[in-house]
Amino acid sequence: MLDALMVLGSVWGHRGFRPGQGEAVDAFTQGRDVVVVLPTGGGKSICYQLPAILAHRGQGPTLVVSPLVALMEDQVAALADRGVPAVALHRGMDSAVRRTALARLRDYAMIYASPERLASASFRRRLREAGIAQVAVDEAHCISEWGHDFRKDYRTLGVLKDELGVPTMALTATATQRVMGDIAASLKLVDPLVVQQGFERPNLSLSVEHHRGDTARTVRVAELLEQVDLTHGRAIVYAATRKRVVAVAKALRDRGVKAGHYHAGRTDSARANAQARFAEGKTRVLVATTAFGMGVDLPDIRLVAHVQAPGSLEAYYQQAGRAGRDGAPARAVLLYAPGDAVTQARLRRGSSHPGADAGWKALQSYAFGEGCRQSRLVEWFTGVAGAPCGCCDACVDPTRVATAVKAAREGHQERKAQARAKASAARAVTLDDEQIQAILTFVGALKKPVGKVLVAEGLRGSQAKRVKRARLSGNPAFGVLKGIPAVAIVAEVEAMLADGRLAKKGRKYPTVWLPDKRVRAPRDPNKPKRPGTTGLAGALRRFRSREARRKRWKPYQVFPDATLDAIVAQRPTNVKELMTLPGIGPTRVRRYSQALLELVRQHPS
Repeated sequence: MLDALMVLGSVWGHRGFRPGQGEAVDAFTQGRDVVVVLPTGGGKSICYQLPAILAHRGQGPTLVVSPLVALMEDQVAALADRGVPAVALHRGMDSAVRRTALARLRDYAMIYASPERLASASFRRRLREAGIAQVAVDEAHCISEWGHDFRKDYRTLGVLKDELGVPTMALTATATQRVMGDIAASLKLVDPLVVQQGFERPNLSLSVEHHRGDTARTVRVAELLEQVDLTHGRAIVYAATRKRVVAVAKALRDRGVKAGHYHAGRTDSARANAQARFAEGKTRVLVATTAFGMGVDLPDIRLVAHVQAPGSLEAYYQQAGRAGRDGAPARAVLLYAPGDAVTQARLRRGSSHPGADAGWKALQSYAFGEGCRQSRLVEWFTGVAGAPCGCCDACVDPTRVATAVKAAREGHQERKAQARAKASAARAVTLDDEQIQAILTFVGALKKPVGKVLVAEGLRGSQAKRVKRARLSGNPAFGVLKGIPAVAIVAEVEAMLADGRLAKKGRKYPTVWLPDKRVRAPRDPNKPKRPGTTGLAGALRRFRSREARRKRWKPYQVFPDATLDAIVAQRPTNVKELMTLPGIGPTRVRRYSQALLELVRQHPS
């Protein structure tokens, strides 16, 4: 332990360990498997980084499994600043840099890799040859199907124990007893020491507010931000969907709040820029989905506000825990509305995670609870209720919390009763002959079969995205049944399908069509094909579309039209000729020259 304390002081400048760190470091350096569960901000990384430095002196490098490239690179950069050699191996690396790193793996104290990278048998063989001394699996809750961030490739990491046979440490901030057991079993840990510290955050004031909708919550989050000293602190505003992130960020900017936004649908460069500006303090407020946050280590986040509920109590604890990591007072506010249940049900639809429903029910229990918030969180993770924190809303003003919860429950019941009455009235509506004829007219004018719900939405004149995607607004019967309940139209369509006035098409996704109408008219062989869809021009545009989808970019960010037109006109045969074309620089040549020249060869003029 003396060596460990010396390294702790010389590398990190700390005089002693935080609770749990010393116990984990000692066990790992002695060759024992360890499961570390420390709260967000509890210093998990030192638990494996310090033993890795000690092991590198005589045993070999430590493999660190991490889920995010940005997180890996941040940790490698921080270690480099402290004079510790480390490398992050991922597909985004320059190929020459990767080859150099692979050739000198033994020189590094830590080798960071994603679970997807470790699926490669040849990569694991290189790790064996490098003499890996230890394995650390960060964000280990991603292993468990009962966790809130399950990732399939994490589930296969047990192969590391089989092939490397070295001490393994699993680390997470959010793991219930069930998830911890799943982690140990999946990684094939042998009699692991479990190091678990309290989940209490005494400096973090937790509260829940019940609202009726999105507008009220946006106004409220703006009020909360006014209560934060953004000159010396930052705030994160979480939403469940990308659409809501964009809307909230715009609303805050309209109110004069300098807010950035982050979600997985933005381009790589846009996300990186939003994250960098927030980290550097250029924007003090970031509106984000859960795509942002894993590995975030900013000390001065004074407020974490949720304008939509997350999908589980584990997710909420992890996100809320990003506030107040410096130990100074901070707030975490959940702004709950009835629509959150609908949103989360839609997001969970098709999920095979057995813990998804349990996590959501626990979150609702937290939102509608009247007892201490901290105590409820501690009980969820440990099975034993913690002592009242004295600083959450339920501890400070229990009467107000009880009144708000009662009003929210009564409002929910009233809205359910109104919805049932409305649905009953809608089902009682019957269509007359003219309205039934409108259904036949609408289906007869369709260019291709669509589902019965889409038929109803088109007849009602809906402006929903799926209606626009199906291009139903040009149908002569579009909107003629506006005001008629959708369930009544769907019921009539089902009756018409039953008696043969309409016909079903498709088996997996049944659609509606006229019984005697051909689904697809024969193509006129004399009709010329649309320009730009054939030959080299078409091949280039299809290639651009694939790349844009893969990178989540706009097509013009891969290549502008002028560049594609120039390739078609000039038909370059080598890299030198390709470099003379507009829009082609060293980066695009490095990424795409081989593919572009091959397309030119495949499509002679």
